[in-house]
Amino acid sequence: MITKLVLWTVTASVVATLSLVGGAGKGPTGDPAESLERMLVAMGSADYEAACEMMAHRQGPLADDARSECAETMRVYAEGIRPGAVRRLRDVEVSEVPAHGSRVEIPGADIVGAPAPFSEDVYELVRVEDKWYVVAG
Repeated sequence: MITKLVLWTVTASVVATLSLVGGAGKGPTGDPAESLERMLVAMGSADYEAACEMMAHRQGPLADDARSECAETMRVYAEGIRPGAVRRLRDVEVSEVPAHGSRVEIPGADIVGAPAPFSEDVYELVRVEDKWYVVAG
């Protein structure tokens, strides 16, 4: 009985922890704030491939070869920033933004927990087939 209770408690704790991780999930979503948050959390977790899955040019998602180049560029960029600053991206929260049309801008200053230089940028997102992508700079 105690073993089952301990196992259930550990399982419940793991599920709760995973559901509370900011930006949990992968890929672009129908919500621009959530797509940006997922991209930043993936970058903060050094999952550059996942971060680049949420990136696009203005005309559409990155092709596979461009996504690989994006991941390598992002890795080099992240390595040039203080490690603690990049890791803080794991905990960012992007407030909901009104999404009308096919383009939206989210100021970095509106991203809770975003360290410099991320809080100093403005992020452009585009809607492609009802999913929001962060425009590659």
